[in-house]
Amino acid sequence: MTSRLHPHRIGAALALTFATHAATAQIPAYDTLQQQARSNLIVNDDGWNLPPGSSFNSITATLNDAGQVAFPVQLVPIGGNLSNTAPGVWLGTNGSGGIVATLPSESIGDRVAINATGQLAYYGFGDAYTLRRWDAAGGEGQVGTSPLFPTGIGAVSLSDDGVIGWRGSFSGGQALVSTLGTSSSLHAQSTGLDPASTYAFLYTPSMNASRLIAAKVNIGTTTPAEIRVFASDGSSTRVVADTSLDPASPFDRFDNSLAFSDGGSIAVVLRVASGTVRAVYRFDPLDGGGYAATEIARVQAAGTIREIDSFPPDVNDDGLVVFRARDAAGQAIYVGDGSTLVRVVGQGTVVDTDLGTGQVGQHDTSPIFSGAPTINAAGAVAFIAGLHPQGNNQVEWGSGVFVAKAASGDTIFTDGFDG
Repeated sequence: MTSRLHPHRIGAALALTFATHAATAQIPAYDTLQQQARSNLIVNDDGWNLPPGSSFNSITATLNDAGQVAFPVQLVPIGGNLSNTAPGVWLGTNGSGGIVATLPSESIGDRVAINATGQLAYYGFGDAYTLRRWDAAGGEGQVGTSPLFPTGIGAVSLSDDGVIGWRGSFSGGQALVSTLGTSSSLHAQSTGLDPASTYAFLYTPSMNASRLIAAKVNIGTTTPAEIRVFASDGSSTRVVADTSLDPASPFDRFDNSLAFSDGGSIAVVLRVASGTVRAVYRFDPLDGGGYAATEIARVQAAGTIREIDSFPPDVNDDGLVVFRARDAAGQAIYVGDGSTLVRVVGQGTVVDTDLGTGQVGQHDTSPIFSGAPTINAAGAVAFIAGLHPQGNNQVEWGSGVFVAKAASGDTIFTDGFDG
């Protein structure tokens, strides 16, 4: 389960170096899968740690460094009334938690951003899109974005000092924005909004603690692509480009979403031009400028990783990257650092649930996992997976929200927790 790296320096235009070192932290042993909540059809059972009848679909659970988990719930019965529902936001830790906010007149996005203090940021939509925030002191409320009035909001991030990063859609194009209080800064605009811009399209971004926003962008047209980091003053730095912009680049395609750590590392799924192979890479900023590229995993027909799913990876400040994949046993979630891959959970993993001993899986070939996995500073991983009783995948136990934890002081270099 080891990715072999090859030292290589490519074109000066990229200022990119292929790294031969791994992350600074060892990958933890994922010996505990702790259930946080479970949703199921009300005809089957009431679920757990959610109001009976609650449901969510295609969402991501996020995790902060304190171990708090947050996720959106598209349908929450209000006052136990199954005919009166609203979207809600769940927050908890260590298997305890519940709905902390509802949006009675709106729908909700597919993930909730959470910072180290437990503040939450997300967006709602109905007649219009609204940027929203929750914290224990002030409760739930809308965040003003004037003079910007987007027709769409997505990819919400939240820093520890309360800055919200987001991508706004407008009638002419897209913008990357950060908002503190009621003051917003434009990091980048597409050509449809600013004719002087070189960016034909701006994809799903991620903001870090330094109020920097990283995103894939198209240059000139909707084909040539690169990944850039944008500051709030509009300045930017190229991280890596594809072969259409730099013939020396080893990459010819990037997925549309990425992850950006507070330390400045970027994780993204891409395609290596040689052999048109999908792979997960981490790009780390260098003190002298440019970036070091580290291969975390690549698809190999007879290797550990047989497919890489089209969901963004996540990366922490130790360089540990979590991603969804498929291996010889089926769908799985892996963590890698550039020299080692650890299987955190996958099809058939045995788990303790509120209903008893279960397994991760589906009754058919449907996706097992929902959304993207996320990772915190301790290497704990939050994920959502389908469940059934151990040994019987024809009984529906719904979807469980879990955190994969490491025992204190444990590290491993091979298989991880796989039931």
